[in-house]
Amino acid sequence: MKKLTLSPVVMALSLALPLTIGSHSALAGNDHGTSTDPQIQLAQDNFHAEHEHDDAPSHPEDNDADHNAETDHGEEDDGHDHGQDDAEEGLHLTPAQSAIAGIEVATVLESQLNFQHPVPAQLLANPNVTSQLSLPVDARVIARHVNPGQDVAKGAPLLTLASSAIANAQGRYLLAQAEWQRVRSLGEKAISGSRFQQARIDIETSLQDLLALGMTQAQIDGLDHKATRLGQFDLLAPHAGTVQQDNSVMQQNLPALTTLMVLANEKTLWANAQVAPSQSGNVRIGQAMTLAVNGELFQARVIGRDHELNPQTRTESVRLEVSNPDHRLHAGQFATAYLGQSERRGIVLPDSALSRSPDGDWMVYLYDGKEYRAQEVQVLNAIEQQNLITGIPLGSQVVVKGAFFLTSEQAKSGLSIHNH
Repeated sequence: MKKLTLSPVVMALSLALPLTIGSHSALAGNDHGTSTDPQIQLAQDNFHAEHEHDDAPSHPEDNDADHNAETDHGEEDDGHDHGQDDAEEGLHLTPAQSAIAGIEVATVLESQLNFQHPVPAQLLANPNVTSQLSLPVDARVIARHVNPGQDVAKGAPLLTLASSAIANAQGRYLLAQAEWQRVRSLGEKAISGSRFQQARIDIETSLQDLLALGMTQAQIDGLDHKATRLGQFDLLAPHAGTVQQDNSVMQQNLPALTTLMVLANEKTLWANAQVAPSQSGNVRIGQAMTLAVNGELFQARVIGRDHELNPQTRTESVRLEVSNPDHRLHAGQFATAYLGQSERRGIVLPDSALSRSPDGDWMVYLYDGKEYRAQEVQVLNAIEQQNLITGIPLGSQVVVKGAFFLTSEQAKSGLSIHNH
């Protein structure tokens, strides 16, 4: 058997007791020659003998009425408020049997448990580095330079587009540029103010039309070169990223505003967490949060919130930003966000210390140095395999490992459970 003292985080640091520890006061059974052969079957035999062979002389755990002359048992009964009934309700194991069963005992102290509030979330592409590429005019794709899923650098050619509308826009710019150069060379004093302003308006308007097509300034500056063919241009990547969608079809005439391609940089993603009004008080801009996706944990931070409730879900959307340098996360994945923290103090036990009683209540096993006794408890809250419980006093000796084994042995022996 192992005896521990729980730290505030309930660490099961244990020290195995030697086999000779079970003499006289620790285990009453050793006074009557019970075998110490380290086999779990011995514990099971003791429990069956205790309730099926009341006249067996070799088992000191039999009914106290048959052994009320034994001094060890008398001392045990004198130390309990419940008299002889307690001896019947305790499970007796030798130290060797407890060690083989993996039973560890710890002294429970007041601990602090931090609770995070899980809320549903979904990953989204970061709109600051995501582009839906389209044209404001009709066009057709005459060449494709990338494939879906391909990573591209900023300025890399994606598609070559051509149309008469593109040629018209480029031609208007060249005419406006020529006029603007002419009036600038003459000067404002040599021409009317209205002509000067019109030339300036025309050059700026035609320039913006070409920029709206997706042409870069370098491409626009190269239009007056004799080798440049008007009516077409290469659509370049506006930023580094991954080609998420490619909706273009070679040589197909596509109408204006058709999304040709989606380019997204997944090095950072957003997550929309749906937070109930009762939890929104724990949310602060810039606050660090934990995001769980497919069993993995990622660090995120709050970058915004809606400050209004969704009329259907009655929740508020909180936006998180999460780093994704290895591309392990993808837009559209579901996640769990842990928002905020609250602290509670009390007795904290691991999952391994808890088991269910026959009527479905939670229970733990207390150890008084002689026997293991089941005690019902109430679980107030739980997180990450740690449980805040009530129902036992501070300083109690509690089984933190091996409770399942004791529960099965208790079921075989038919012992009752303390619920007071």
